[in-house]
Amino acid sequence: MMKKLAFILLSLIIVSCATESDREAVIRELAKKDAIEKLELPEGTKFNNENIEVTETDVEDGTIGVNYLVKITIKSQDRDGNEIVKVHTFKYNKANGDGTSPNHYKLISHE
Repeated sequence: MMKKLAFILLSLIIVSCATESDREAVIRELAKKDAIEKLELPEGTKFNNENIEVTETDVEDGTIGVNYLVKITIKSQDRDGNEIVKVHTFKYNKANGDGTSPNHYKLISHE
């Protein structure tokens, strides 16, 4: 009986970890698409995962759902070859679905 219970608990932990990484991957891809569109970056702009930081936060107004704060670091150069680093913040709300589709998130704000 204990082995069965331990197996069930381990299975649930593995599934929840997989779902969380799926959510983060969906949010990263959504943020890349929104960054190109909202910041008017050239089509085909490439991002490294090191340049994208995803943080889960509570919804401020107490309603049901989860907010995700995504910070994207964009590096470029000016005409003189000096590196320019800008950090942009995108805030998403997940209020419906399991979070495995971009349709489950809504862009709330970007800076």
